[in-house]
Amino acid sequence: MLSTSDPRVSPRLSRASFFFGQLLQFVSRSENKYKRMNSNERVRIISGSPLGSLSRSSLDATKLLTEKHEELDPENELSRNLTLIPYSLVRAFHCERRRPVLFTPTMLAKTLVQKLLNSGGAMEFTICKSDIVTRDEFLRKQKTETIIYSREKNPNTFECIVPANIEAVAAKNKHCLLEAGIGCVRDLIKCKVYPIVLLIRVSEKNIKRFRKLLPRPETEEEFLRVCRLKEKELEALPCLYATVEAEMWSSVEELLRVLKDKIVEEQRKTIWVDEDQL
Repeated sequence: MLSTSDPRVSPRLSRASFFFGQLLQFVSRSENKYKRMNSNERVRIISGSPLGSLSRSSLDATKLLTEKHEELDPENELSRNLTLIPYSLVRAFHCERRRPVLFTPTMLAKTLVQKLLNSGGAMEFTICKSDIVTRDEFLRKQKTETIIYSREKNPNTFECIVPANIEAVAAKNKHCLLEAGIGCVRDLIKCKVYPIVLLIRVSEKNIKRFRKLLPRPETEEEFLRVCRLKEKELEALPCLYATVEAEMWSSVEELLRVLKDKIVEEQRKTIWVDEDQL
């Protein structure tokens, strides 16, 4: 049995616990809507009012919560275990045109793009036409335009994709399937192009299913290591992403079906952008 001198049952701590419980419930009931990075991850983003600022009641509640947290004895159990929820103010966007699609891990993108196009998806999906330029033209282009993806075809020729190439696909009412990495997300959003980002979850349990999707042989350990690094990169994105979990598919055909369903689902959603991260 705990004594009354035990800090876990002290009247002061009990009142503080009750206070924080009530205050957190108030904040959660306020007009701010909590958004998750995806359906399986922690709360990270909340939206403010349409004018881009938090409501007065929410600011007061957050300020009060912070002040009371600072007043607590730093040595007691509640103070040690209470962590304020981090948040970012985001802006909502609605996109009528079909959005481009990025896949991560990026090493799967080329194969997934080809298989989606070959699986009866030509009416909904396509790849964008890239610009073929000389080295000098490419260097000039880097200074005047936003380059989303580029690669050197030969010593004097470059292939590159700019937002205009992607918008041309959207104008045809199709999703542009991109082989670029997620590092281009910020540049796309700055150009008012809002990509759908799809994470295909890789784990020890499903890693063998990817053998047919890898463009070149990789050891399972190396592939898993790279995938985990790519997942960490998602935390820095200024927007939300969708996840294809391991249990959602057991064959390549099922994976393609799930990807198509996810793209349709994401297209319908409101786009939330953390403009502070742009």
